Amino acid sequence: MPPVSERKNSGGSKRSCVRCNQRKVGCDKQSPCGRCVKAGLECVHPGEKRAPRKLRRPPVSEILAHLKVLEAEVHRLRSQVKSEAQLDQFSENAIAPGPQNGGDAGVTTSRGRLVVQGGRTRYVGDEASVILGDKEVCDKSSDEESDTHTSTRMKGPIPVPSIGFLRSDHSTEGLGPSIPLKTFPVSQLQALWEIYQSNVAPMIALLHLRSIDSLMVEAAQDMENLDPEQAALVSAVCFAAVVSMTAQQCILLLDEPHDICIENYRRSAEHAIAKANLISTQDVRVLQAATLFLLCLRRCSDSRLVWAESAIVVRVAQRQGVHRDGQPLGLSPYEIEMRRRLWWHICILDMLCSEDQGTDTQIRPEMSNTKIPSNIDIEVLRPEMDTMPLPSLGFSDITLCIIHCQMMTHLYWPSKSFETSIGAMSLEQRETRLSELEAYLETEYLQRLDLDSPIQWITAVIARLTLSKAWLVTRLTASAGPTAPNDGIFRMAVETVKFANLLHSDVRISQWAWLSKSYKHRHVVAYLLSELCNRPVSSDTDHAWEAVTQIYNQWLHEDVETNDMLQKPLSRLMERAAYSRRKKSHQATASAPSRTQAPRLQASAAHWIESSSASDGYDAGLSSSGMGLTPPPESALGLDPSLAELYSGPISALDWLTGSIL
Repeated sequence: MPPVSERKNSGGSKRSCVRCNQRKVGCDKQSPCGRCVKAGLECVHPGEKRAPRKLRRPPVSEILAHLKVLEAEVHRLRSQVKSEAQLDQFSENAIAPGPQNGGDAGVTTSRGRLVVQGGRTRYVGDEASVILGDKEVCDKSSDEESDTHTSTRMKGPIPVPSIGFLRSDHSTEGLGPSIPLKTFPVSQLQALWEIYQSNVAPMIALLHLRSIDSLMVEAAQDMENLDPEQAALVSAVCFAAVVSMTAQQCILLLDEPHDICIENYRRSAEHAIAKANLISTQDVRVLQAATLFLLCLRRCSDSRLVWAESAIVVRVAQRQGVHRDGQPLGLSPYEIEMRRRLWWHICILDMLCSEDQGTDTQIRPEMSNTKIPSNIDIEVLRPEMDTMPLPSLGFSDITLCIIHCQMMTHLYWPSKSFETSIGAMSLEQRETRLSELEAYLETEYLQRLDLDSPIQWITAVIARLTLSKAWLVTRLTASAGPTAPNDGIFRMAVETVKFANLLHSDVRISQWAWLSKSYKHRHVVAYLLSELCNRPVSSDTDHAWEAVTQIYNQWLHEDVETNDMLQKPLSRLMERAAYSRRKKSHQATASAPSRTQAPRLQASAAHWIESSSASDGYDAGLSSSGMGLTPPPESALGLDPSLAELYSGPISALDWLTGSIL
């Protein structure tokens, strides 16, 4: 190494020496530089020009191959546009009633792509599937789940709301302490599983019982080693069982009041679903747990919260591709049928929540092509099967859900569609549509039911009640306006309410009363109350008042405050009808003191179910005998005499909604 005096300093080098550049330290750019001289090392300077950068450009052959893939995708999309009419099998089924099964008829290729990997599913639309391949979609999904698991240790710019299962993993703000599932005794877990199988599974055929049975055994043996998805499903099952129990059962089995048990298991389920990352998960078990949880939570909680959280469930279902039928996507028969059940239970949840809040449904028929579940008992389905079993000709555990789905697709959704609005149809067209649906359900399902079986009896009753309500709405829509009272509609509404009372009080079906009571007939009751305000006191109005007061008192006695949009206006209308009847009864007593007591009616369930609809299209065919009910006095409703002026005058079928509903 030359001494310092011999260092070249004629302008110096324009670039740092190699050693200083590697060590990322300052260089005086002399030759040799001061640092190399001090270290006694050779100082090497690079040339005056930088080395050319290496272009990271793919070869032309790779670009051409990628272009061919894009051209194939564009060709596929164009062919789908040409066969648009055949793609939407769902819309065709919404026009005319017809059987839905798992056969191969009418199978078309679905839009988008469902990527399945390691038990996870992720659905992407056409645009994303063109740009991203299967591997990229799976890698992106894995990154998202990984980011979600680590995000709880980081403070993000947008906090997660702390309501229901929308909170972050460790957030418990406003909901009290977290109650892990492992804190509950194992004996309670086993008892709740048995109650679920008897009280919940026959009404909500969402889960594969054999698979859940194995999971519950595993949970009883080692609760702490359950993964988050398993814990969410077990917690939802336990919560559903607790909701279905009576107060006496809770004291006997759980040694706590019913409301305390519901609150504890609700917290457990909410925290378990939140910990399983519902919003970002690709595991269908978490979506099943959330759907089951909300279907049962609607019975005992604020309906506004259930309504809001149901929207999250719909979006997560779309993200997982549950809204697309699994058969064109190449899934196994077991996965196809379980995903169909899941999607249609989500549709039912969406419809019920929208009715509670008086809003339109979030799900529209054009959003999905998932077929209605096949009429197959869930125990026939096995994960290892490679062929779809044939549908049953009689009753199965999914029959009630199928009936709901048929009514929803042929009556409810078309009435909410701008293109096929039932309101734009004539009365004759609406009655024809309803008659066709009624005949189809009668032929395919109702006439095959064994009415000596309690579960089949309640299925028939719910179906008949829903059809009667549809006939009532059809007639009311046709007679809207200042028309003369329609005695046929009035009698039909009375029988509908009386049979709803029977559904709530029959001891043979008491184990399922928890769910049947959540299906309100508030619009039918509101129509009867508005008619009672206008009609004179008679035997018909006496029968109507008995039926209305019975079901209204059941709501007051058994139901919690769910913030249903119709609760307050219906209570206001009840007071007005009671005042009107008191006033009319006083006037009738003054003019005719010895009025004969009106006979009371008792609906015969078996006769009503077996009888066909009358020729006029809306008579439910109910037979009657003495009911023996004693309605409470109007004074028990807490009427204020100062409201006489407010309650005077006629009322229409919609006047009960006037005033504050908040």
